[in-house]
Amino acid sequence: MKIIEDILLTKENFENTYVAIGAFDGIHMGHRELISQAVKKAKETGGKSVVFTFLNHPMEVTNRVKAPKLISSLEEKIHIIESLGVDYLILQPFTQEFSNMTPQIFVERVLAELLKAKEIYVGFNFSFGKGGKGTVENLRKLGKQHKIFVNIIEPVKIKEQIISSTFIREMLATGNLDIANRCLGQPFLIIGEVVHGRKLGRIMGFPTANLKILNKIYPPFGIYGGRVKIEGEQNWWHAVINIGKNPTLKPDERSIEVHILDFDKDIYGKRIYVSLIEFLRQEKKFNSMDELKETIKNDVLNWKEKVRVKADGDCIKNR
Repeated sequence: MKIIEDILLTKENFENTYVAIGAFDGIHMGHRELISQAVKKAKETGGKSVVFTFLNHPMEVTNRVKAPKLISSLEEKIHIIESLGVDYLILQPFTQEFSNMTPQIFVERVLAELLKAKEIYVGFNFSFGKGGKGTVENLRKLGKQHKIFVNIIEPVKIKEQIISSTFIREMLATGNLDIANRCLGQPFLIIGEVVHGRKLGRIMGFPTANLKILNKIYPPFGIYGGRVKIEGEQNWWHAVINIGKNPTLKPDERSIEVHILDFDKDIYGKRIYVSLIEFLRQEKKFNSMDELKETIKNDVLNWKEKVRVKADGDCIKNR
């Protein structure tokens, strides 16, 4: 996948493109459907698939006070979009100048002239152009003028709930990780570089890979079961993950600590891909190191048993 950081400055020669457009925070099931349709049509016609999104959230410019915390960091967003088989990713800086572009200029200059789009794909509630006043109907009319076919993707629902980034943030904030993961179409993802910590986990017999907490939304502080993939490797490892302050050993120091099960390699400086699958318990301050050590041991055994049961269930389903 080729990344372009500003379509207005690119020298790339585009032809026959199929363009998915949106903010795409979190890359949920609705986003996946939209992007996948563009990728599929590009492959069928010998064209190129393009995702047009933003380097920063538009509300950071239009209404900074109400700008939401992101579900995915920029690195996580790029990783997920690339996994969908996209040819080009445009990370457009959303500036005050760009926000003043009218719907007509956006279609003429960006979609028709620069991208030479054959078709574009947007969500049912898509708005664009200065003040967000351009509607999907405006887009259809403008697209017709430039011989660009506009595909409007209907909302994807879980039961009767429309999947949206706002709903996923609510689910994460309230600890409904399972629902959030179903909406995302994969476990909540954290990507980060392993940094040196105090190595207190290693002293207790449970070494951890430590990651910095970024300025994005996380589920509530606590202990989670999940999986980890290490940069440059294909295997996924089971893991127990602590997100929070670790009140017994590191009060008021926020971090993410990942204990990879049955693993003992030096991975400092490497990036790891952490998938949160299930909430195990809340954080708790313990009275002694021995009590903490025993609880961590039980966390590991608990997650190993859950993993075994899940694996057995999958075997039964696949018979």
